[in-house]
Amino acid sequence: MKITDVSICESVPRRLPVVPTIDVVVFPRMIVPLLVVDERIITGVNHVVEQNQKTILLLAAKEANQEATIGTEDLYRVGTVASIMRIIKMPDNTIKILVQGLCKARVQDLSSQEDMLFADIEPIITDIDTATSEITAQLRNIKSISEQMSISGKSPTPDFHHILSRMSDPEKIIDFIISHLNLSVAESQALLEETGCAQYLEMLYQHLSKEIEVAEVQEQIKNRARDSMNQSQREYYLREQLKAIRTELGEGREEDDIQELYQCLETSNMPEATCQEVAKQIKRLERLSGDSVEAGVLRNYIDLVLGLPWGACTEDNLDLAHAKEVLDADHYGMKEIKERILDFLSVKKLNTCGNTPILCLFGPPGTGKTSLGQSIARAIGRNYVRIALGGVKDESEIRGHRRTYVGAMPGRFIQGIKKAQSLNPVMIIDEIDKLGQDYKNDPSAAMLEVLDPEQNKTFYDNFLGIPFDLSQVFFIATANDLTSIPAPLKDRLEIIELSGYTLEEKCAIAEHHLIKKTCEETGICIEQLALTRELLEDIIANYTRESGVRELERLIKKLCSKVARALVENNELVTFTPQSIEKYLGPRRFDDLESNHTNNIGITNGLAWTSFGGEMIQIEAVIMPGSGKLILTGRLGEVMKESAQAALSYARAHAESFGISADRFTAYDIHIHVPAGAVPKDGPSAGVTILSSLLSALTQRPINAEYAMTGEIDLQGIVMPIGGVKEKILAAKRNKIKTVLLPLKNKKDTIGLEELFTGLEIKFVEHAEEVLREVLLPA
Repeated sequence: MKITDVSICESVPRRLPVVPTIDVVVFPRMIVPLLVVDERIITGVNHVVEQNQKTILLLAAKEANQEATIGTEDLYRVGTVASIMRIIKMPDNTIKILVQGLCKARVQDLSSQEDMLFADIEPIITDIDTATSEITAQLRNIKSISEQMSISGKSPTPDFHHILSRMSDPEKIIDFIISHLNLSVAESQALLEETGCAQYLEMLYQHLSKEIEVAEVQEQIKNRARDSMNQSQREYYLREQLKAIRTELGEGREEDDIQELYQCLETSNMPEATCQEVAKQIKRLERLSGDSVEAGVLRNYIDLVLGLPWGACTEDNLDLAHAKEVLDADHYGMKEIKERILDFLSVKKLNTCGNTPILCLFGPPGTGKTSLGQSIARAIGRNYVRIALGGVKDESEIRGHRRTYVGAMPGRFIQGIKKAQSLNPVMIIDEIDKLGQDYKNDPSAAMLEVLDPEQNKTFYDNFLGIPFDLSQVFFIATANDLTSIPAPLKDRLEIIELSGYTLEEKCAIAEHHLIKKTCEETGICIEQLALTRELLEDIIANYTRESGVRELERLIKKLCSKVARALVENNELVTFTPQSIEKYLGPRRFDDLESNHTNNIGITNGLAWTSFGGEMIQIEAVIMPGSGKLILTGRLGEVMKESAQAALSYARAHAESFGISADRFTAYDIHIHVPAGAVPKDGPSAGVTILSSLLSALTQRPINAEYAMTGEIDLQGIVMPIGGVKEKILAAKRNKIKTVLLPLKNKKDTIGLEELFTGLEIKFVEHAEEVLREVLLPA
């Protein structure tokens, strides 16, 4: 019997087009799909099909390389004649052909014709005599070894032996075994080139035996490896398996990300303990599925830690002249804070390891506290970051949330460090006096660790979970009201007071900073605005009533907008005069200040301090027939009510010296009112003012309206010291007061303020009698 049908071989043309095969050897009677990517071969195949000649010669390439051009020397000389059953055109202009092997053929000659290889061939016919004992024995051996493979579980497929045992036709047995063997191209080619049937079956038997041996050795290796594998080897084995699985799932990118994390960890300058903790977390991340929630949280944590500027510090610019130039260019006045910064740079120049000061700029709004922080950063060459604490009630905003919570984040200080990308930025803690508090949280307590030089070296953020050094940060806090800052927190701050600006200072700030800034923002030239010093003074006096310059900046911007509109609409310049200022800014808001300077009975000018600066208030007192009641109105606080009661007690105790009969206190009710009624008021500094209004009403003697006063009194009439001296003096100047009465014990607070006294007389008093002698006019 013949394995290859003689009639097929005889009908095969002796010259056939050649189609090289990569990584596969096609045998007779085998149906195989082949992908053709070479444009020359595609053209040749199409040409063959167009000529209704579907017979080709398949020659295996010696090396598997899809991209290299295959030459005649790269092909084996024994191949398979095949018939093209179907051609499928692929979207990428390649083709897939379905071929069926017909017979073996040996190449006599290879030549190229029109970019297509052609071969002169000679078909190979292999005879088999099934009656020989050798062939019969080989077939039995093959079936026997397939049974062994089935019993040991090493069969290529579960039903391999079952199908093979039912076959008796040697052709089908050979075809079936070849289709299930995992052979290399060289091994398959050796089988194809074999012409002796006995040798053919012997080679198949050897390959089956080899499959059993390889499977047994593989099993032995697995068993030995499993028995001797320690923890690190086990992790490596599992990691390699996981890598393979992820590659199959198209998730190989995650492995690259893990390697990037390890590389970032190696290049970071974090402490050893921190480095070990982060490495531990990266290992955890490797073991987690990329789709799990925990993996997302862990990845965010690792990214944060690696993104922090471990060991990164900017170099300080210790040039005092440069720092002074920058500070003077950006801010007018502010001598104390500028001197403090220059002192810090001097110390830093002598001792680079010294502690960084923790400052608190305290003053009314609009006095440049926050912007001063930016100037300080620019002056010393550090990065700048701002943290707003106004209204913060949750301690987690300071110390961070624990990672177990959904949406957990680090605290604001760690976020600020990451944003600044340096360990020594200038960090503005804005509105530290407006930290909130409730029954569950007190963020000011958490701030103690941040602002304590002895503790912030190892600041612990709950999200970070590892100590972090904040000792090199230049903290500058800002506040409007020191009374709302807890004492332990205030104790850690170096308080520097920024008082309100005088008229001259506001004009200078407007001329040097505000006008230039607003003109740039509105797109006009400074010459086109043309605001004289007199007009600026008029605007400040009649349209602004503030310690800072924010409202002044808004008004200048409004005038710039008017100039811009006139230029756009009419191409005209606006000329500002006192009359046109009123046209553009509206009626004067504070025109009534001078008209109030009328001497009245029971009305006294007092000076008060608020978080917005100094203010002048008028305290009114009247008496009416009654039963001696004291009526207080104007939303007064407890301290102010006690001051009124103390003033009344002093007046009653010294009634005779003031010419007041004793029955006047019992026959009349006394009503003390402090406008405006809707605004809450409190504080001890109105004592002398209340006493003056009270005695004016009782004696019917008018009060000198050219005076304004401030001071607390006790029951002996001693005038006690108060705070906010500069702000109160500025308020008196704004309200055209001529004489200010201050406690004698506050005389030290006026040192350095002499320039404010221009046009103003300051008198220091020690006792209430001195105050009354100054302000009570004859009836």
